[in-house]
Amino acid sequence: MTTPAHTNRLKNETSPYLQQHAHNPVDWYPWGPEALEKAKREDKPIFLSIGYSSCHWCHVMAHESFENEETAKLMNELFVNIKVDREERPDIDAIYMKSVIALTGHGGWPMSVFLTPQQEPYLGGTYYPPEPKFNRPGFPQILQQAADIYRNQKDRMKSVSARLMEKLTTPPPIPQGQGAGADALIPQAVELMKEKFDETYGGFGSGMKFPEPMLYTLLLRHWQKREDNDSILMADKSLTKMAEGGMYDQLGGGFHRYSTDRKWLVPHFEKMLYDNALLARLFVEMAQATKQEIYERIAREVFHYIGREMTSPEGAFYSSQDADTDAGEGHFFTWTLKEVLDLLGPRHAKVFARVYGITATGNFEKRNVLHVAETMEKVSDAEGVPIFEVDHIIRNGRQTLLEARARRQNPGRDNKILTGWNGMMITAFAAGAAAFRDRVYRDHAVKAARFLWDTMWKDGNLFRVYKDGQVRVDGCLEDYAWFVEALLGVFEATGEVEWIDKAQAVADALIEQFWDKKDGGFFMTGAGQEQLITRLKNPEDEAIPSANGVAALALARLGRLTGKDVYFEKGRDTVRAFTDRIEHRPTAYTSLLAAMDFIESLPMEVTISGPEDDPQYGKLMEAVYADYRPDKLVVRYSGEAVVRRVPWAEGRGPVSGKPTVYVCRQGTCYPPVHDAEVLMNQMGRPPHIKLNIFDEEKSMKDLESKEQANFLNAMNNIFKHSGLGRK
Repeated sequence: MTTPAHTNRLKNETSPYLQQHAHNPVDWYPWGPEALEKAKREDKPIFLSIGYSSCHWCHVMAHESFENEETAKLMNELFVNIKVDREERPDIDAIYMKSVIALTGHGGWPMSVFLTPQQEPYLGGTYYPPEPKFNRPGFPQILQQAADIYRNQKDRMKSVSARLMEKLTTPPPIPQGQGAGADALIPQAVELMKEKFDETYGGFGSGMKFPEPMLYTLLLRHWQKREDNDSILMADKSLTKMAEGGMYDQLGGGFHRYSTDRKWLVPHFEKMLYDNALLARLFVEMAQATKQEIYERIAREVFHYIGREMTSPEGAFYSSQDADTDAGEGHFFTWTLKEVLDLLGPRHAKVFARVYGITATGNFEKRNVLHVAETMEKVSDAEGVPIFEVDHIIRNGRQTLLEARARRQNPGRDNKILTGWNGMMITAFAAGAAAFRDRVYRDHAVKAARFLWDTMWKDGNLFRVYKDGQVRVDGCLEDYAWFVEALLGVFEATGEVEWIDKAQAVADALIEQFWDKKDGGFFMTGAGQEQLITRLKNPEDEAIPSANGVAALALARLGRLTGKDVYFEKGRDTVRAFTDRIEHRPTAYTSLLAAMDFIESLPMEVTISGPEDDPQYGKLMEAVYADYRPDKLVVRYSGEAVVRRVPWAEGRGPVSGKPTVYVCRQGTCYPPVHDAEVLMNQMGRPPHIKLNIFDEEKSMKDLESKEQANFLNAMNNIFKHSGLGRK
């Protein structure tokens, strides 16, 4: 094995992202006292580089600049160089991301920030090329500029730094709100979404598309509670297009990070655990709401992907998969028409290519991102092939291509385990277990939750990162909030009281360590954790839901379950702390809006009891979860142990020894029932979905676009000598 020419301090880190840079010629330090004290002692500015292991442009900048001997020499002479994995330290990332946005108007990764030895930012940006291009200065020029400002332009540096610190520490002025509630604010948010909704392709806006599951979750909630038909149609169109597009891995399951175009066609190919957790749960809920097969199928495929490729031997979930291999970005996931022909043969390849939009010219760097271009019914009719045979060709073709893909160099995987992201995935598996009555999903949720409890929860404190047998980094608000949510999900999926006890223990620590006693709401970092230049409190949704929103809803649910006012009041007070901001810009706070809606409503309380091995128990449980009801609380009665935790379950045991369900809704408690149909009437039927037939016809016409005409021409040319022309 060749000995690396360079090795720096990152060699001792467990983060895969930091290890990727351990043999750069740059004298990298991890964030910590050694680097920060060196900067003060030597009066050197800090170059702070923040990224993550599956970030494509992080890899590009590393190859172009951090592996370059001359650039590294310049960095080592002028700066103390610090590398941070944003996934391990979201607190550091959040502070300096706000700084970069204030400086440049946009953010992203890799993040490149120049700091004083006191950690105050004064210059920064994102990706810098090795020489000037893309209307960006070259990285060596930026290094010289940053060093010159620090050495020779102290007044300018102090002025910029002071302005940035003010932005970081002083919230922007927000007009005082009117104290509006969810019944007013959620319709406002939905109307704003309607204005930006892409009627043709779904999603919002006309450029690149992000999954934004929090928006669709709010649309679902609005539809269910206020019977707004437009909301469910927006969600349905968007999620169907997303699932049929290239942003979804049509062979292996799982969603890529985002779409680079309006049509959900060409993605950035990295796969993140948090995206797949949030989307899997959303697709479960859409399956409940719409009863459409596509939503259950996609949710199950995501769960299968996570189980197959993203689950550790301990049962917890890995963080991400790269976009890149040695063959280039996205190569692993894309295909040429020739590759498909060689694998499937001409006849099957033609059918497969039509369904998945595979052409000779491709749609991404002369290769094809698979997407659903035509329905199997349409291909069956056009090719004169029975629909069952088309289905057989597609199923076998997917499996054949998936097996062939597995023989390629696989993208790198970030094997660290993050508590918060695992909480999201546990919550999704628990939701899938309940909705689909799937024991495998329940086992996934239980095993991962037990790993987090046994490994990450130590003496009343929660840790964030596990890698190579080591537990590191104090948990942030995201970790505590999602762990409470996950534990409540496992309690509901199993009925085992240990999980609600654990949820209360974590909730107590969350309140004690993160609550802002002065202004309300939760800080991102705990009171006893490392003190950075400021202590942020982020209520806005970003790539993942606001941790304040998640905490508010989880605490309110815990309070409703246990009857303990301290939890419900903290959830309510969290929402109140940000009400003015929510009124000012409601679509930025959809997680807090969902919490507000729950808090201001009377939940549906459902208690199911009786022998679980009785077939009628299963039928009743299916009825409990048949429909989407976001404010439903479900308890499995098993005697006094449950009643001690959930007082309202008292007296709700089985009647005559038979499976029995008790429902309380809108302040009314109904008689116990044994019949699923009667139970569903007690719970109330969901709103009727009125399909917009005009839109459905329009979406069919969209499939017959110019791109499809080009596709068919190309296919006819390829197959004209095969004797397999259109019948």
